[in-house]
Amino acid sequence: MKIRNSAIEWLRILSMFFIVLGHFAWQTNWSFNATNLFLKSTIEILWIGGKLGVNIFVLISGYFLVNSRFKWRSFFNVWFVSYFYAVIIYIITLVFKIEKFNVKNLVKTLFLSSTGYLNWFVTAYLIMYILSPFLNIAFRNIDKYQFRYLLIIMMTIFSFFTTVFKNPSVGTNGNDAMWVMVVYSFGSYIGLYEEDLKRFKKSIYGLLLVGSLLLSVISIYMINIVRSNLSLFSGTQSYADFVNGTSPLQLLSAISLFILVLYAKPYTNNIVNKIASTSFAVYLIHANLLIVDWLWITVVNGSKYSNSYFAIFYGLGVSLIIYISCSLIDYMRQFIFGKFQNRIVTSLSEIARELMNKFNIKI
Repeated sequence: MKIRNSAIEWLRILSMFFIVLGHFAWQTNWSFNATNLFLKSTIEILWIGGKLGVNIFVLISGYFLVNSRFKWRSFFNVWFVSYFYAVIIYIITLVFKIEKFNVKNLVKTLFLSSTGYLNWFVTAYLIMYILSPFLNIAFRNIDKYQFRYLLIIMMTIFSFFTTVFKNPSVGTNGNDAMWVMVVYSFGSYIGLYEEDLKRFKKSIYGLLLVGSLLLSVISIYMINIVRSNLSLFSGTQSYADFVNGTSPLQLLSAISLFILVLYAKPYTNNIVNKIASTSFAVYLIHANLLIVDWLWITVVNGSKYSNSYFAIFYGLGVSLIIYISCSLIDYMRQFIFGKFQNRIVTSLSEIARELMNKFNIKI
């Protein structure tokens, strides 16, 4: 059994905490005082963690999966956990009359549609996972120079052009499978050529991380200042125009931070690894489309601190509580339903392997 590096698992935990914190900033119905732009911008900076966390999580997946053989068992484990929480939360919302029975949305959910009851990231991640063996074949059969060229093209078209020019024909808005596979590609490059990347001084990656984060922060302040005077940016969440899903700044921050963690000496801590094993479930629970508004608007209700710097500390505390709570819920799920999950996953994996063998398909 391969030993998991707890330094990377710590980063996995941190990435999910960033996502929860980002959702606090994004999902809250803020009622800011129009004259206090600095406070408004400072609170909105928390959103940077949302997309940064998603990118880090996917980079880690690409880093590991590119050097491993595709396992149906791993795919169906992700699938099982995703649908387990989708079904359980759906039943709870029906019982408490939060949601009405909707056949159309149920059918959409069965076919991995994020217009049903699955969050976009769940759908995108499952699609990325099922396509990963084919991506890996491509990545392992081109040399590193070709791979670099591919990444430059991806960064230019899918990240820079999409963020700056908002071109819908590119095929991604940062909340879809296309973008997840772009980030997966960068993670795969790191997995294949880690030692080459480590030939550079750590300080270079440190400067890239600090520089990209600083520019992200500045972009939020500047957009809010421009909006208040010239009305060039429309929409209540336009402050995030340069730090949203396809942002090159967010991607660069995630890559730099990940590589810096790889410099750390590998070690194993069972507690850290156990907490990290629940990180995907933290997303599945707190970002479920049926309860996300209820959670952030009704329960958390951060808007009551809209005009106070306490909102930042409140967001940090609430995000930590949500992470711990969701992690404990998933730990109990593993304990109670672990054997049932194992039987289901084993059966589905065997069926998938038999079908692949029948049609002589090897991945």
